[in-house]
Amino acid sequence: MQHFQRTNYGQPEQLRQLGGLQISATPYAGDGALPLHEHDDAYLCLVAAGSYTQQSGGAEIQCQPGLLLTHPQGHRHANRFGPDGARCISIFFTDMVGEGVSRLLGEHRQLRLADADRLLARIARELRATDDAAALALQSAVLELVAQACRADDERRPAWLQQVLDRLHDDPLATPSLQELAALAGVHPSHLARSFQRAKGASVGEYQRGLRIALARKALAEPHRSIADVAAMAGFNDQSHFARVFRRITGETPRDYRHRLQRAC
Repeated sequence: MQHFQRTNYGQPEQLRQLGGLQISATPYAGDGALPLHEHDDAYLCLVAAGSYTQQSGGAEIQCQPGLLLTHPQGHRHANRFGPDGARCISIFFTDMVGEGVSRLLGEHRQLRLADADRLLARIARELRATDDAAALALQSAVLELVAQACRADDERRPAWLQQVLDRLHDDPLATPSLQELAALAGVHPSHLARSFQRAKGASVGEYQRGLRIALARKALAEPHRSIADVAAMAGFNDQSHFARVFRRITGETPRDYRHRLQRAC
């Protein structure tokens, strides 16, 4: 698996560093592909032109112009570009991350903003501009995009969602029923299931499996533990099932993941 740092995620046509922001526009060739990889830093990706398919966690996302994707730190994904290629605007943050931005960048999600086309045109125009006001105008457009994304993300998150997330994170190995979680949230089970899927991009069960795989990744770093032991610790009775889920979420088998960790030491 390739590990892409912030400085080598493609060949940007435009690149601007504005205080705590780095903004770039990068073209990708038609019918090309990026293998499974991850980035050092969390970032936003705004699809500016063309199209591509992103593969992540066993799912595929069709990425069209105006779609904003959030990539948390270390998020693993692969891209396959359409015949016309694609152009993406990437936004990295350094020292200006507030609570809203931190929450936005904490998970992978896709947002379709009502004003995305206008902001996309503004950002693209100011990236090309060379006058004295370009830096201020670009920063203003990017921050407006980020503010809209934070608000859209908040609107997707029902007030009770954090209670459910806290319950799942407190003990990923527990097996609460949908009815128990709904009672905690004070909503009907079917409403919880639909709202959770919309807010998190995964079902409650899929989300819980992701938490268990996170535990397994930490355990695999301990060389004395067998893969079968790690599978049982993570709540999987069947090692082959564990391996399939692990590969679907991470893109690697447990054995390959452990070997990569050992080579990195």
